Amino acid sequence: MLYVQEKVVKLGGVYLGGQVTSVEIQEAGSVYVAQDEKGRFKKSQPVGYENGKVMVDILLEATKSASTLEQLTELQRLFKPYGQSKPKLLPIVNEDCAARGITKVYFKNLTSKKVISESKRIVSLELWAPNIAGIKVKKKVSKKKTTKKKSTKKTKSKKSKSKSPAKDSRSTAKGKKAAKKAVKK
Repeated sequence: MLYVQEKVVKLGGVYLGGQVTSVEIQEAGSVYVAQDEKGRFKKSQPVGYENGKVMVDILLEATKSASTLEQLTELQRLFKPYGQSKPKLLPIVNEDCAARGITKVYFKNLTSKKVISESKRIVSLELWAPNIAGIKVKKKVSKKKTTKKKSTKKTKSKKSKSKSPAKDSRSTAKGKKAAKKAVKK
């Protein structure tokens, strides 16, 4: 029986019970690979970063204060509290996550495994960081600022807006009068 209750990972304000056996953090770049019609690679181009993933493996053993099932229930309540319909953003405190700039995560996956011949349960948590640490996108500020005073008098342009006769909305009365005069002569 293990009596070790480590305080390695604090998730959502609660220290995870049991013995944390490993904390794995994965971050990856996203690369677009262009292919031709025959499936041959033409070029690859980096397009951004994928979400950071934190995998935590925990070994649950029965203790004087809680059984393995009670400890698993506590983790389940962190994963999906009663009445919650979608994952919430949870603060995470861990030295490896802090070194990588990950401070908040979503629960992606909770897996538990009971080894029948042993008294322990193995729990795996998969957590996803909502954004990439250390990369902040700044909006480009346009340097082009012109301040022209608009005249209050509006003048109609005599230019044709389109060359299509179907969209021509000019008056043809003057043209008709000129045509009648030319025909009468």
